[in-house]
Amino acid sequence: MRVRLGDETPSVWVAVMAPWRLVGPAGPLADGEKLPWTEVVCHCGGVAFAGQPAVRGGVELCSETEGAIWVRQAVNGKDRERYYRGILRILPTTAGALRIINVLPMEDYLAGVVGGEMSPRWNIEALKAQAVAARTYALAERNAHVKYDFDVYDSTLSQVYGGCMAEAASVWRALTATGGIVATHGGGWSQPQLLTTWFHSTCGGATVPCGSVFGGQTPPPLSGVACTYCRNSPRYRWAEVVLPKQEIGEALKRTGYTALVRLGPIARVEVASALGDGGRAAAIRIVDAAGVSVLIDANFWRGVMGPGRVLSTWFDIEDRGDSIALVNGRGWGHGVGLCQWGAEFLAERGKTGEEILRYYYPKIELMRAY
Repeated sequence: MRVRLGDETPSVWVAVMAPWRLVGPAGPLADGEKLPWTEVVCHCGGVAFAGQPAVRGGVELCSETEGAIWVRQAVNGKDRERYYRGILRILPTTAGALRIINVLPMEDYLAGVVGGEMSPRWNIEALKAQAVAARTYALAERNAHVKYDFDVYDSTLSQVYGGCMAEAASVWRALTATGGIVATHGGGWSQPQLLTTWFHSTCGGATVPCGSVFGGQTPPPLSGVACTYCRNSPRYRWAEVVLPKQEIGEALKRTGYTALVRLGPIARVEVASALGDGGRAAAIRIVDAAGVSVLIDANFWRGVMGPGRVLSTWFDIEDRGDSIALVNGRGWGHGVGLCQWGAEFLAERGKTGEEILRYYYPKIELMRAY
C-alpha cells in the first residue's frame, strides 16, 4: 500500500533508530548505522536531505532491519510525531512542498488501521469485522488509484492509519484470523466485485444508502439497515452545536465555489430535504440577506463546517438570530455501512465477526483475495 501521510508541507523531520539507507532515482545517496532527527526540505523543485544538493524526482528512506522510520510533520497546523514500518517515499510537488508516502505490505498497513479505527480493547469479533472491512476498503481504493502516486490518505478522507503506534496484539490476532478475506458482491451471473466497505463510528439509529451520501448507484449490501445497537456510544446523541452565521458565510466562501463566494451575509440556514422520515439531512439551503438561495449537499456542508464539530448530518436546525443551533443531533460519521459501536455491541452479545459483517452489509460474499 502507498499511504499519503498528513499534509503536504515545505519540510519534514525524519529519524531511524537502526541501520538505514537513502536512495534516489539514480541509486544510493547515503546510509548509516543510525539516523538522528534530520530535516528534509523541498528546494529548487527537488528534495534536499540534511543540507545536501536537491534530488530531482524524490528520495526513499529505508530501514535495513525491522527498525521503524520516525516522522515529524505539520498536520492541520500542529506538529505530529509517529513511526512507521516499510519505506518512506518523499516526493517534491509543483507547489514547492513535500508529499510523504509510506509504502508497506497490506497487512502491516491494516495493523495501523484497525487499531486506529477501533479500540484494540474491544471484542475480538468486532475487531475481525473491522479487519475485513478495512482490508476490502483498502483494496478497492488501491484499484481505483493506480494512476496516482498514492493509494489512500492516512485520515478519514480514506481510513485512519496510525502507523506502528496503533498496532496491538489483539489487532494482529484479528488480522491473522481473517487473513486475506474480503467482502464482495455481485456473483451469480457476474464476476464478484470488491465492495467499497464504508464504515463509521455511530449511526445513531439506522445506516443509510451509500448513494445518498457519496452519489452514484447503491449496491444492495450498502442499502442501509436499522441499528439501535450503538446506544452505548457517547455520540449516539450529542449536545447542541452553535454556529455563528458570519462564520458559516466565511467557511462557504473559502470553498471557492462561485455560487457560495457570491453569497452576501447569511440570513437563514435550513434543512431543505431529509433521508427517509425525518432522518439525516440530504440537502441544506443557505439564504443570504438579499434573498439569494443556494442548495448544497448536507455532507458537503458538514465537511465545510468541520466533521469534528458537526458530527453527522442527523440534526434539526434552530435559528437564533446571528447564529444557528444544531439540536437533536444523532450519530457520528456519514452513516454508511458498518456501524463500529454497533459492531462492538453485537460482538459482546455473542455475534461473530462474519455475522456482524453480514448484518451491516447484507448479501455480501466473503472470499479470500490472497
